[in-house]
Amino acid sequence: MTQPENKGLWAWLFPGQGSQKIGMGRRLLEHSGAARRVFDEASDAVGMDLVRLCLEGPSETLTATENAQPAIVTCSVACLALLQERGIEPAAVAGHSVGEFSALVAAGSLPLAAAVRAVRKRGQLMASVTAPGKMLAVMGLEGARVSELCRDAAKHGVIAVAIHNSPQQFVLSGSLTALEQFKELALVAGAKECVLLEVSHAFHSPLMAQVQEEWQAVVASLQLRMPKYPVVLNTTAMTVKTLVCIRRSLLEQITSPVLWMQCVQSLVNRGITHVLEVGDSKVVSSLARRTAPSLQAMTLQDPAAVDGLGEDWNSSIPKNS
Repeated sequence: MTQPENKGLWAWLFPGQGSQKIGMGRRLLEHSGAARRVFDEASDAVGMDLVRLCLEGPSETLTATENAQPAIVTCSVACLALLQERGIEPAAVAGHSVGEFSALVAAGSLPLAAAVRAVRKRGQLMASVTAPGKMLAVMGLEGARVSELCRDAAKHGVIAVAIHNSPQQFVLSGSLTALEQFKELALVAGAKECVLLEVSHAFHSPLMAQVQEEWQAVVASLQLRMPKYPVVLNTTAMTVKTLVCIRRSLLEQITSPVLWMQCVQSLVNRGITHVLEVGDSKVVSSLARRTAPSLQAMTLQDPAAVDGLGEDWNSSIPKNS
C-alpha cells in the first residue's frame, strides 16, 4: 500500500461476510491499543472472546454466520479506530451487506456495542431459517443476461439475484435445483465460471422471509443517529436522508439484493476518486475497481501503512451540508 495522494475524494468501504479468515486482525491488534480496546468492547457486548475467535478459530466456528458477522464488524471497527486516532475522515462510506453496520458505526449513526449485538442476532436469525437454499456465484455474464436466465431457471424453484458485485459478477440465491439449472444455462451462455458457495442458506432472498418479522423488532430497537458522513445504502444505492431510510435498508437486506455495484457507481457520481477498504480484507475494494476502473484503491491489511497517512488527508474533503 502506498501513501495516498492528497487530491481527490476518498470513500471508506467496509467488507461483509465471506471476508473472514483465521488470523484476521492479528497485525492490527499488535499495532494499536485502540484496536485492542475495540475488540474488548465488542467481546463484552456479545459475551464471546472475539480476539481468540479471529486469531485462532477454529475455521468452522469463525465461518458460522452468527460468529462471522460480529467478528467482521469488530475487525473493521478496530481498523476504523486506527484511522480515527490520526484524525483521518472520509467523504462518504458504504458497507457490503453486514459491512453496512460497520459503515454506520464509522458515520456515528450506531454505537459499536449495539452494532455487534445486532449483527450477532442477525446471524443467529439467518442461520435459523428452515427453508433449504444455497448461493451461486456467476462470473462473466452481464446483468440483463443473468436476469433472463434466472427467469428460465425459476421454473425449477425459487431463484433470485442476491448480490450485484460488479458488472460481470453476481451471486444468486435459491433452491439447489434452480441454481443447478441456472448453472447449466449460464455455462452454455458463455459464463466464465459458476461456483456454488459454501454457505448454509440462501441469503438476501425471499427464502429468508421466515425471520424478517423478528429481525424487524431488532432493527426497530436500534437507537440510531443521523450520520455525519454520507452513507450509501445497500438496498437502494442512495445516501441516507432520514433514519427511516437506514432502518428500511437494514430490514430489507435480509430478503433483498445487495446492490454493491450500484453503490460504487453512486460514490463515483458523488465525485469519489479513491476508496479505502477498512478491514482485514481487499475484497470490496477490488470489486469497486471492477465496477469503476478509474478508482484508486487501498486496503488496511497492513495497519502499519496507516503511519503514512496524516492530517493532509483531510485537506481535500468537503464538510457535509
